[in-house]
Amino acid sequence: MNASEITHDAARQRYSLIADGVEAYLTYERPRPGLRHITHTIVPDQIGGRGYGQRLVHRIMEDIIAAGERVSSACWYASALIEKTPDWAALKA
Repeated sequence: MNASEITHDAARQRYSLIADGVEAYLTYERPRPGLRHITHTIVPDQIGGRGYGQRLVHRIMEDIIAAGERVSSACWYASALIEKTPDWAALKA
């Protein structure tokens, strides 16, 4: 796996990583204190199928858990992973 570490840009509400010179990212909103709403998980075709989307969702969920927050999602991919993971599903707002 030739990918950079995941970075979190809180000002832009974005998690990202670079693989083979291509960026994959996850965006979110904060509709109210204590809630992160995942809006998009984007993995370009050139780097798809390598688990990068899953890594991005895992990272935001680690941060949500650490902060004692709740989660909601408009992103089908993130929503599916959250539903499949009981500890994450329990945090749905």
